Formats: sequence, C-alpha cells, structure tokens
Amino acid sequence: MGSDENRGAAAKARQVPPPQLPAGPLREFKEYLYRLYLDAGAPTLAGIAAAVGECDDLPGAPGKDTVARILRGDTLPGRDDAVSVAAVLAARAGRSPEEAQEAVRARWAEASAHRPPRPRTLRLWEQSALGVRRAPAVDGSDPGTHTEYVERAHDRELRDQLRQAAGGGKRRSVLAVLAGAPGTGRTRAAYRAVEQALPDWPLLNPARGPEELLALVAADAVPARTVLWLDDLARYLDGGTGEEVATVLAALLDRAAPIVVIGTIRTDQLRRLTDRPGPAGDGHPRARALLNTWLTELDVPDSMAGHLPEVAENATRDPRLAAALRAAAADGRVLQHLTGGPVLVRRYEQGPGHFFTEIEHALISAAADARRIGHAGPLPPDLLAEAVGGYLPDTARVTGDGWLIAAVDALCRPSGEHGHRGLAALAAVRETPGLGPADGYRITDYLDRHLRRRRGHLCPPATLWDAVAHHARTTDDLDAVAAAARDRRRYGHALHLYRRSADEGSRAARAAATALLAELGDRAGAERAAADDPRAWMLLAAATEASGDRAAAERAYAVAADHGEPQAWAALARLHEQGQDPGGAEQLASRALLLGHPQAWTALARLREHAADHAGAARAYQEAAWGGDAWAWTGLSRVHRNNGDLADAELTCLEAAVVGAVTTGADLVRCHWEAGDPAAAEAAAERAGRAGTAEGWTALARLRETAGDPAGAETAYRRAAALGTALAWAQVARLRETAGDPAGADDAAARAARLGDAYAWSELARRRERAGDGAAADHAAAWAARAGDPEAWTALARLRESAGDRTGADLAATRAAAHGDPEAWAALSRIRERAGDRAAAELAVREAVAAGGDGAWTALGRVREHQDPEAAARAYRHGTELGDADAWAALGRLHEQDGDRVGARRAYGHAVDGGDSGAWEGLRRVAGAGGPPHQDLDHRPYGLTAAGRPAARADVLRPWQA
Repeated sequence: MGSDENRGAAAKARQVPPPQLPAGPLREFKEYLYRLYLDAGAPTLAGIAAAVGECDDLPGAPGKDTVARILRGDTLPGRDDAVSVAAVLAARAGRSPEEAQEAVRARWAEASAHRPPRPRTLRLWEQSALGVRRAPAVDGSDPGTHTEYVERAHDRELRDQLRQAAGGGKRRSVLAVLAGAPGTGRTRAAYRAVEQALPDWPLLNPARGPEELLALVAADAVPARTVLWLDDLARYLDGGTGEEVATVLAALLDRAAPIVVIGTIRTDQLRRLTDRPGPAGDGHPRARALLNTWLTELDVPDSMAGHLPEVAENATRDPRLAAALRAAAADGRVLQHLTGGPVLVRRYEQGPGHFFTEIEHALISAAADARRIGHAGPLPPDLLAEAVGGYLPDTARVTGDGWLIAAVDALCRPSGEHGHRGLAALAAVRETPGLGPADGYRITDYLDRHLRRRRGHLCPPATLWDAVAHHARTTDDLDAVAAAARDRRRYGHALHLYRRSADEGSRAARAAATALLAELGDRAGAERAAADDPRAWMLLAAATEASGDRAAAERAYAVAADHGEPQAWAALARLHEQGQDPGGAEQLASRALLLGHPQAWTALARLREHAADHAGAARAYQEAAWGGDAWAWTGLSRVHRNNGDLADAELTCLEAAVVGAVTTGADLVRCHWEAGDPAAAEAAAERAGRAGTAEGWTALARLRETAGDPAGAETAYRRAAALGTALAWAQVARLRETAGDPAGADDAAARAARLGDAYAWSELARRRERAGDGAAADHAAAWAARAGDPEAWTALARLRESAGDRTGADLAATRAAAHGDPEAWAALSRIRERAGDRAAAELAVREAVAAGGDGAWTALGRVREHQDPEAAARAYRHGTELGDADAWAALGRLHEQDGDRVGARRAYGHAVDGGDSGAWEGLRRVAGAGGPPHQDLDHRPYGLTAAGRPAARADVLRPWQA
C-alpha cells in the first residue's frame, strides 16, 4: 500500500501529537486511529495520503491536511477518508486492514450518533425540554398554558443584561445565573428573559450533562451570538469534571463574544462554589474564578409577598393562581403551592401505603438518597430497580412483571389533592439521542431539598451503593458516590465504586482507592490499585512516609518517578537531604535533571535555604536554573539579596527576566530599593510593566507606603491596576478613603469589581461603618453584594450588633439573607445568646434557617454548651431535624460527657451515616476500643481492630487483589 520511507528521516521525526478531547465516542474514535498511527511507526502525513492514493480499492482520497485532521482534529471527519487511513495504518502495523476498517466504521457511527445538535432558537424548543414546568389546572386537566407572569426585579435586571449582550457598542459575553430555592420560578424567568431579549439567537441545551457540554465546546459548536442553556448549573460545575467545565467556559466567554451562558442554581450550591477555601482545601478553584470573574447573579426570592396585589388581580382570571394564593396565605410562597411542592412533601410524609404505594415510596427514597450521596446525573432505570429492594420489607418485594414501569410512570405524573394536580415526584429524561422512552429519572428539586433534611442522618442500604457501582453511567457519579461511602466508613462499597470508575478510565478514582487501601493498612492492595498511575504512587508514598516507614516511602516515590512524575524526584532528593545524605540527594537531583526535571534541585535549594545553608542553596538554585527552571533564578536572587550581595542579586534578576520568571520585576524593585536607589526601583517596575506584569509596581507601592509616601504608593498602585490587577484597585480605594475622597474610593472599588474582585467594596463597607457613616456603609455593602460578596452585609450586621444598633443589625442581616448568606442571622443569634437574650437569639436562628442556614442551630448549641448543656442539647436536636450531621456529632459528645454511652453511640452513628467522618473517633470510643466490635456496630460493614482502627472485611478488598 505504498511507502514513505524514501521521504527522509527528518520528515518522520515530526510525530503528530495525540488528540485532546473530552470523554465520549469522538475521543474513542480518535484514540483508536491514533493507536494505529503509533503502531504503524508514526509515518508522515504525506506518506499516509500517498499510500491511500495508491490503493484503488479504498473509498477515500484524503490529502495531507485531511489526514492531520483525522488524527488530531476535534471534529468528526468523513467516514470514507477515516476508513481509508485506518486501512493504510493497519497494513503498516502488520494488522488486518479489513478488521481496522470495520472497527473504524463502528466507532465512526457511534461518534456520529453523538454529534452536537444543530442550534435552534428558543421558539423551536419545547419549554418542558428546557425545564420550564406548567402549572396544572385545578380540575386535573393539562391546558398547555402557563399562569400569567408577574414581573419582579430579577426579571428586569436579567432582561437588561441580555439586551446589553445583544446590543450595539461594546459587546461583552454574559454569564447570568438565577439563584434561589427550588420552586421559585428560576427556570421560567430565564426562559422569559431569553424570549424577550434574544429570541433569534440559537440556543444550545447540553441536557445530558458535563460531557455533552465539553463535546460541544471541543467541536467548536458554540459560536458567537449563541445562548448556552445550563439549567441546574451545579450539575456542570460541582462534579468530577467541574473544574474542566469551568476552564472551557471561561475560555469560551472570553473568546466567543458576545455569548450568553444562562443558568439556574440553588443558593446554597452557589455559595459552596464561590466561598473562599477553608482548612479542608480548595475543591473548586477554577469554578470560583469563573464565577467571580464572569458571574451576574440574580437572586430569585422564594416569596411573592411584594407582589401579592398583582397576583390577586391575575387570580381573578386564573383559578390555579386563586387556589395557590389561598394555600400560601400570608407567607407569599405562591409559586411553591402553584406547583404543588408542599402537597408532594405531605404525601410522602404520610408514609408508604397511603398516597404512594410501598414501591413508589421506596423509589422516591432511593432517588433522594442517590442524589444526596453524590449521583448528580439522571438515575438509570436499572439502578433504581436494583436499589429499591433495600428500602422495602420482605412482603413488599413480591411483585409481578412490569412493576418498575408502572411505579415510575405513576411518580412522573403530577399528583395533588382536592382535584388539584401538583408537582411530580420524578421527572423522566432521555439522554440517548433521538426520540424514545426515558432512560433516566431525576427527583424533583422541592422534594429533594426536603428529603436531604429528613434523611440526612441515614446511611443508604447496601443495595443502593451496589446499584450505583453496577449502573452509574459516568465516572463523575462513581467518584462522588465512592467519596460519600468512604466518608461514611463504608470502605467496601467505596473500593467497589472506585474500582468500577478506574476501569472506566478515572485516574482520580485509582489514586483515591490507593490512598484508601493504604489507610486500611493493605499496602500490597494499594500497590496493585496504583498500577502504573504516578499520581496514585505519589499518594501511596506520602501515606507511607506519614506512617513513619521511610524505606517503603522511598520505594514508592521511586516507582512514581519511573512512571514520569517529576515531583517524585524532588521527594526522593528531600528524603536523602533530610536523612543527612546530601551527596545522595545531589546524585538523585542530577539524574532527574538529565531526564528534564530540574524540580529536584529546586527542592534541595529550598531545604538548604531554610536551613541557612546559603552556599548549598545557591549551588542548588544554580543547577535548577541552568536546567530550565525559570523560578530558580528568583530563588538564587533572593539568596544573594539575603547575603547582602545586591549586585549579584540584580544580575540574577535580569537572568530570570530573560527566561520569563514573572516575579523578577518585584525582586529587582526590592534590590534597587534596598540599595538606596528609588529611581532605579521605579525604572525596574516600569520595565516589568512593559513586559506585561504588575508585580513590580505592586512591590514598589508597598515599599513607598511603608516609607510613609501614600501619594507615591497610590501612583504605583494605579500603574499596577492599569495592567488589570483588581487587588491594586482595591488598594487605591483604601487610600482614597483614607484621604477623605469617598467618590474616588467608590470609583476604584467599582473598577476592582469589574475585574471580578468585590473585596474593595466589602472593605469600604467595614471602614465606613467603623467611622460611623451607616448610609455610606450600606451603599458599599449593596455594591459588594451585587459584585458577588454578600458577606459585606454580614460584616455590617456584626458591627452594628456589637455597637448596640439592633435595628440596623436586623436590616443588614435581612439583606445578607436576601443575597443568599444566612450567616448574618446565624452570627446575630450567637452574639445575642452571649449577651443573655435567648429569645432574640432563637428568633435570629430561625431567620437563618428560613434563609437556608441548616447549621445555625448547631452553631448556637456550641455557644450554649459551657453555660447550659441542656439548652445546647435542644439546639442540637433542632439541628438534627435539618439533617445536619455536625449536630448529631455534637449531641453524641454531650451524651458521652454525661456517661450515656447508648445515646452517644446512636448520635455518633447517625453522624457517621450522615457523612461526618470525624464522628468515627467518638463512635470508636463509646463502642469500646481494644475489644471486639460492639454489638451496636454490627449493622455496619466494618468493625474495629484491636487498635481501634476501622477494619475492612476481607471480601471487600478482593476487587483489588486480583
């Protein structure tokens, strides 16, 4: 089939890089072809094209560029061209061309079936396909119409945002997210705004989840002037691929202007994604960066209280609204009653055998538990069928054929009372392309929210964990549920789920399983689980080192290094350096450098710098710098500067600048400043600014301010801000406020907010409140909340309560809650409790709970513990009713202190079952460490070892022992 061997070695050396695509049929298609290409010896593109042209029996005729797109591109090529290329590559690799052609045809057909849909405008979409629910008629019929719409503030704001994206002038992409509680009309508000502002824009709805969204972007199928519809935004940003989704969305918003991404989300989910990282680490750095930079948050209130006259007017023409208005009474929660949410909850709470049959009630519980433990995607029917048995008594498991279809059909039909059809318990969805029966189900948000509280202390039965392991369709769902099993000490289920996910290609699952097996003391199993994954070996090495086994840790780091992990070399060098073997450390660093990994020398340099070995640190930094680590030059400059060698420090900074280390501008500024040459320092900042970095100006600003030159500092901060540094604008705002220029401070804070940082407004609010200017503080806090930081209102609430301004504190807390931050009311409850006003404290904590603060009672209980343990216990019991696992753990601690081991075991057990892994230690103590597993733990799949550690059964480790 032709040859390209005579085309020269130089041409053969230019190997096509591997395809980079999200998981899915298109990636599988490309990867199959790319493996053929490698097996064939990576021939040149021209040679492949020539070989195809020499074979008259091949259907395609691709040129060199087409061959490149077939192997590397991110779109689906023509079938005949791909089949022809596969035949040529298979022949060169000594494999059957006919089998390769057949395999490519099959993979091409699968990828073609999953092509991104053609864009269509909003008018061509069924509203139900976008998640917009109808309000059923009182008599139970479905008129196919919606109630009259009552416009609220968020509707006007959203419409204005979308019109700005579509209008003339400077066009900017928009990420608009409607945040609020389930059943408040978020999705319909989004639909109506697009209908009014962007009716002619194509709308893409990747309803199958993150993988479909990633495929759309990879296929370049989201052009400018498109609406990307992301109902339930947390589904896209909060799973295992959430960080990847955040990255591609940020790039899309920046590249395809103007584009509109519109989504809905629960307020608590949005706060979790945007909150600053805590001690447990940063789980959503890219999602938080995306939201802080691009988000326009529109808060959808859960009440129509401010619009009841309009609702009442519409109710005179619509009996559905009239019925909802009567049910809502004075609380204004018309929308929830309109969709039947409270009725649905009441029907569930009646228990099985009343409104819902035993099987229907069990299916609802199973669906709610699956969502609660992390299964974000639609639940496949087979998953529900396998899981539901664990929720039924023996007598209810006797049934005939067709039971699942009959039960889910009933649950997908809206159900209400007194002839008023309400909200369905489940929603049927179809992820498979084309028309056909449902292939998955979602629990209704309103019911899901209730059952998260109602069942939060319960661990799902074994049938659910096993059903997820057998039938979950994505590694995101498998990994999330595995983590939930691990937190609940269901290690066997966790390992089973991780194994399934690893088999599906999740490297994160392999690493997590390795770490878990190491924690359980099964080092051999951990090594088998790690296989050839360098990240997993790094985790195993770190766990082994933490246990004190340095020799085993060194062996694990060596395996990670052999599998291509650069940081493993750094860890090996560190172990030798810490073991008083600097020669061995340097030998390892030199070996790593030969392989292109200078990080080991950098790690040695940092250790020696910390140990005040300046000569050794300088030598190691020099080796790393010569080996290609640009940051090592900055370390070397720092060593010189600390030794007083300012001339050498400056020369090293210049070397660093040449190789692109961005902090060198700041280092040079410091060198010149410490040498007493402020003019040279400013010149260094200027040079760094021309290179595109603000580090030099920021460093100069700090030095000038420390030296008592606020005017010079502000000038430098403004130069840094002009390069796009939001924090520099925040500093300008602070300096303007200090100088008595509130208008200038406002302007600088607004500029910072436009760059995605609301901190400037928040800090102004605090400063103005402390200065006694409440009106100006309110102004700044309002802007901070609009920019995404409602905690400014929370800070004002605390300050005003401390100053004795209870009315002002209540007002600030109300505004914080309206923007999704219940912590203001929770904080007021604790402050008032400490002041001895228990009644006011409980009123505040109830406001916090109404705003979504499920942990408010638990926090209040902690304040009460030292003074009144019984009152603390009452608060904790309120917390348990909200599904707060922390409340169960705190209650267990109180019982333990009182000597009530039975009560403590029960409370600690519920905390562990609710996902509070820290409660395990309390359970271990009251179960009697040192002896056999306590009888009360027999329902758990794990007992306690003689040392009090969790012991996994041998059979649950078996999947990793093959």
